[in-house]
Amino acid sequence: SSSSSSSAPTSTREAKRVPRRILHMSDTHNLLTERIIREELPEADILIHTGDFTERGTMKECEEFNRLLSGPLKDKYPVRIVIAGNHDLYNVGTEYGKIKQALPGATHFLIHEQVEVDGLRIYGAPWWPGHRWDYRTRSKHPDPAGFERIPMGTDLLLTHGPARGALDEADGVSGNHSGSVKLAEEIKKRRPKVHLFGHIHEQRGSTRMGTGGSSSTSTLVVNSAMTDRWIKPKQLQSGTRRNAGRWHGAHLLLASPSADGWKFSTE
Repeated sequence: SSSSSSSAPTSTREAKRVPRRILHMSDTHNLLTERIIREELPEADILIHTGDFTERGTMKECEEFNRLLSGPLKDKYPVRIVIAGNHDLYNVGTEYGKIKQALPGATHFLIHEQVEVDGLRIYGAPWWPGHRWDYRTRSKHPDPAGFERIPMGTDLLLTHGPARGALDEADGVSGNHSGSVKLAEEIKKRRPKVHLFGHIHEQRGSTRMGTGGSSSTSTLVVNSAMTDRWIKPKQLQSGTRRNAGRWHGAHLLLASPSADGWKFSTE
């Protein structure tokens, strides 16, 4: 039968699953340096950057980020997955391909698409420039941000900004939620195991979204914005301030094979 013939490759792939370390970063805004990469970030199998690697979205900034992707980041992270943030699109709008072409050092630059890496299903939805910073649309046109395209069975969902109600309180004001209502609806429906993003620098951290808070019925939500919201001129978050963690705001995730696919935790 069709069911038995399709089960063989799945079981073969599952047999090969081994634990994976994933380093998630976001909102580095030109502040990432070779020294920080080599000396201060943990090793991992997969690097994920969820956007705002530039400040003004210029090709020169993209080339500089690509120099890191092709050099020190490549030396440390065999797989390097990137999506675009709002700052990265200042000059190209929805021509995401121009940014992709400028970043050949990324093994994957995701534009509303899914890739499978080591058995992990990873879907990336970049920022849509028709949104204001808080996901309100700039016009009356329908919202084409594409969140309804997120596939069922996604392990890691990558967006630049948060879903409404999860690590999205802007300007340090309690209740000042700035995340996407549509994205929150789709996450509830599609239940990815992990949602990775940044954008709201002051909300760096991790939590769970969904029923009961258990790993089987909820989504692990991780904001890894690395640029400090409060200091001018901009600098990376420091462990001595607020909740920056050990790696300037980046998070290390551990993916462990389990009976229902994968279990995820933050270190």
